[in-house]
Amino acid sequence: MKKLVFSIQVFIVTLLAVQLTSCEGFPGPEPISEQYARPEEVIVPGVPVVKGDGKSIYQPASSSDFRYAAAMIANSNGTMSAWFSTPGGTTGSLPAATSLNGSGDGGGPYPMHSNGNSGAIKYTFNQSFYGWIVDCPGWSTNTACFHWELYQWNDNYISTVSGTPIAQYDHMNYADNSSLEINTNNSGYADETGNVKFPAGTYLLYMERISGTPGCWGAGIGENMTVWHNGTELSGTQAFWTKVQYVSPADVGYSAQIRYYTASSVTNDLTWSEDDIVAVAPTDKKADSYYAKDPAVVKIGDYYYMVYTGSTTVVETTDNELFVARSATPDGENWEKWNGTGWGGDPAAIVSANLTAEETFFGVGEASLIVKDGQIYLYYTYNDQAIDVYDIHLATANASDSNWPAALSDKGKVIDRNKFAANSVSGCDVKYVEELNCFQAIHGVNVNEVNTYLAIWQSTDGITGWEQIGIVTDNTRVRLKYPRVVGNDQGHVTSAVHLLTYQYGISRSSWRTWMSSYQYAE
Repeated sequence: MKKLVFSIQVFIVTLLAVQLTSCEGFPGPEPISEQYARPEEVIVPGVPVVKGDGKSIYQPASSSDFRYAAAMIANSNGTMSAWFSTPGGTTGSLPAATSLNGSGDGGGPYPMHSNGNSGAIKYTFNQSFYGWIVDCPGWSTNTACFHWELYQWNDNYISTVSGTPIAQYDHMNYADNSSLEINTNNSGYADETGNVKFPAGTYLLYMERISGTPGCWGAGIGENMTVWHNGTELSGTQAFWTKVQYVSPADVGYSAQIRYYTASSVTNDLTWSEDDIVAVAPTDKKADSYYAKDPAVVKIGDYYYMVYTGSTTVVETTDNELFVARSATPDGENWEKWNGTGWGGDPAAIVSANLTAEETFFGVGEASLIVKDGQIYLYYTYNDQAIDVYDIHLATANASDSNWPAALSDKGKVIDRNKFAANSVSGCDVKYVEELNCFQAIHGVNVNEVNTYLAIWQSTDGITGWEQIGIVTDNTRVRLKYPRVVGNDQGHVTSAVHLLTYQYGISRSSWRTWMSSYQYAE
């Protein structure tokens, strides 16, 4: 029922999205209206001025090997150590998908070989689900292409497809007789909403031909199901062969773990090692069971210490806590986790928001670590209330205490980000800048939009007097996330290394890592 003009619009929007994420040169694109314009830079002495030498230092080859939110250390021997958040693993396997069909062959297959051809399925799910699957022939080719959209049902077919889809995905050049799926991961729904499943309810899955010879196999119609082929409702027992996956990967595994990599140089011309070292992974059915991510690393005495974000809650935007692990070498596997009284065994949180079972707020996470004058400074994002403000809190400890996690002193909120309540912001990366003799924090604002910019904060003692001193936009990518400043193994920026890195792009599974050099304004 959709017109050809809709197909053209979809193609244009898709092309624009590709341009936003794949163009290597900076900038691109220019803001399309004042609504999305970036603010003017605010450069005062001490603000990092980003140079135009930025490069992509990592591009995922597939949706399963992306990296983000790294801790990077410039080593004294001229190499770089990096701990990246990476996709997780499984502690079990997904069960077989559940058929939604009734008896009968459905009268298929149903071809959709011409421009504007489409299929659609309406179904009422009585529980949340991870993915919707349809078995699709390609008529002995591997060049068929489908554009899929998932809608919440709105009264009737026409009004539903005239609305805005909650998820969409393109199946390009799929193999003949494939079981194609739209799920919360490949559609970007989980990234946008934080939900690992679509909630229970009535939905319409709309499938439109892009090119080639796509179509759907036939099967008997199921209960609570209505099917359309090229805009015409099928009658009798006719339907498409379709299934649902109620179980998400998070139900049988974990979404993120932290891997270690090394680089050959402390520049943006670096080459990453091919080592596949899992430094920290969640502990099954324990306090960090669903993910380990957002690492911050320093060296104290004989050990490297990593503070990371973990949770027992599947949804990555809620109920976070901070954990810490240690290793005698930077390339260690399976770092010893703090257990509440010592090192090794089941993990125990070192900072928690102490949320109740009914509270679904962010909690604590996104740590930064600094060692200065014998003190450990642990900064982190904090939110335990419904208002959308993610302030920065601080805890300190004596660096000479090998069990310092037990002796953390809470300093409370040190950076008030209430002014950014209406914006999507990243956590702060905090470093001590030796040449400026001060602590400096950097974070992204409007991180999911084309009007992204960096906010710069500064404090003399790292505890009091934090003030936003600058705004940086020049020579930075749009939709940048997780900005990190490369420091040494004490969390200090030295005059020898001035490098800024971050991820950018629309979908997490395709985020690239960008690195630029900078200089401090005089």
